[in-house]
Amino acid sequence: MRVSKEEERVSQEWPECELLIDDVSDESRSVFNEEVVAYFKEVKAVVARLLEVDEVPFEVHRGKGGTLYVRSSSLSGKKLIEIIIKKNSYGFKEEMFFNSHPYVEAFNTAWRELRLEAFGDYDPDDQKDKLDSAVAKIRGVMQGEQMKRYLHKMGNAKRGRKRGAKRLIHSLMDKYARLEVVRLDLSYRKGKYVDIVDFIGALSDVKKDWGMFRQDMNDGVIAPGVVGYLAKLEYGLLSGFHFHVVVLFDGSRHREDIILAKMLGEYWKNQVVLNSEGRYYNCNRHKHEYRYLGIGTLNYYDNTKKEYLVNMVIGYMTKTDYVMASEAPGERSWFRSAHKVPEVVERRGRPRKFNTTRKD
Repeated sequence: MRVSKEEERVSQEWPECELLIDDVSDESRSVFNEEVVAYFKEVKAVVARLLEVDEVPFEVHRGKGGTLYVRSSSLSGKKLIEIIIKKNSYGFKEEMFFNSHPYVEAFNTAWRELRLEAFGDYDPDDQKDKLDSAVAKIRGVMQGEQMKRYLHKMGNAKRGRKRGAKRLIHSLMDKYARLEVVRLDLSYRKGKYVDIVDFIGALSDVKKDWGMFRQDMNDGVIAPGVVGYLAKLEYGLLSGFHFHVVVLFDGSRHREDIILAKMLGEYWKNQVVLNSEGRYYNCNRHKHEYRYLGIGTLNYYDNTKKEYLVNMVIGYMTKTDYVMASEAPGERSWFRSAHKVPEVVERRGRPRKFNTTRKD
């Protein structure tokens, strides 16, 4: 299929903005409200764009038939008009969790205060004024002191998670010459925990499942040789609650990372989550598809792979989940094993040279 010049221009100027609200790669993904979620992503992308560009001009234009209508010469302005019209024509309401993301909250604030639900009833001059005001309102909300403090707090929390994860990886690499790094997603059947009323109650049940899984993993019930782990609990608008998990095994005891990931996933699916409601995704089974590979066998001197593990794999895991932050403030959603200073063990043979090129 040929791509028009206009489509190519739009794809270059308007790169896909990844919202990361549904990150579980489950073959049985939920189809619940997919249209609403797609719209959610679009709103977030539009607001992000409005914060990046300086001018978003709107003008009243006379068409060939003499009809007046409002338009914009900028892609950001065009997209803003589109999401306003779409919200009204499709009847999108402020669904549960819609205001969890600050960008979407900024748009919804402008939509409410400027009465944009009646956008189609205004004459073109009034529409232009509304659009100018909407851009100013969105920017005002995002640049306000309250929003700045909130985003700063979220940023600090993310950086703290990443620092702790890096310390754990480095302490384990100082102790073990080789690690087997397993990455998997643990989730539930499609539709479970989606469109829930009692968020905190459901969260409590999910944490009980994680507590059992973590305890059995630490005790070697699932597989021996676990020396560390990292896990992030998130809530996806389509997938509901799910965990992104990295488990680190002593590489001197294991070689088969794909089998280890399967053992962990099958235990979650069959022993922890009852009534056939557990799901998992084995990332190691698909590691050949990753451009930047940070999982599988990790040797002490493999600095490139360590960099990918810390900056790509763990960097992805430590991102902010605004739904969890909004709906369950103060609830723990990041889990990692404690990092320990490596024990000084008398070794035979030539001592290993410690890697001094890493950046903490």
